[in-house]
Amino acid sequence: MREFYERKKRINQLLPLFLFLLAIFCSSCSKESQEPEPIVKTEMDVYAYEVTCTACEIQFLDKNKSIKTVINPNGKWSYPLEKISDAELKLSIKTTNGIYQDISAYILKNNEVIYGDLGYNSFNLLYNIKSEQKSMTYGNYNAGSGSSGSNGGSTKPSSSVCGARTKAGGYCKRVVSGGGRCWQHR
Repeated sequence: MREFYERKKRINQLLPLFLFLLAIFCSSCSKESQEPEPIVKTEMDVYAYEVTCTACEIQFLDKNKSIKTVINPNGKWSYPLEKISDAELKLSIKTTNGIYQDISAYILKNNEVIYGDLGYNSFNLLYNIKSEQKSMTYGNYNAGSGSSGSNGGSTKPSSSVCGARTKAGGYCKRVVSGGGRCWQHR
């Protein structure tokens, strides 16, 4: 009989703790706590320059607003611009030899093309992040005396290349009348 009273005494001592834990468990099951908290993104967009050319000179404005030059990159060249929110992006490419050459130049935002095109021998891109104003000129560039290029100025395109990122990692080269994206990448 004594054991019975001691067990009952222990149960009476643990009962408030059990009720307290039960109350906490039940309150944690309310509908309000099941809703996910909104995720606040504090990351900034990552911009980048991307150029594909052979034997060319690239001048660009870096994140410190100073002009940098890269001479004779072959193939694809890119330069990321992290932690910028209000800047003007400038990119200028010209061939270093006098023969006709395709140049593709793009400005990327989070690895997606936001501006750019396929040009030839000379290419200039300008993009303002804050105002989203943009301009592009391309045309022939006279690499020096005796070269086969003419020094005709820039031309305004009546059509442009789509430029959307493809699954293969390249860019769509469909020509779109009046500019913009092609039917597949709208």
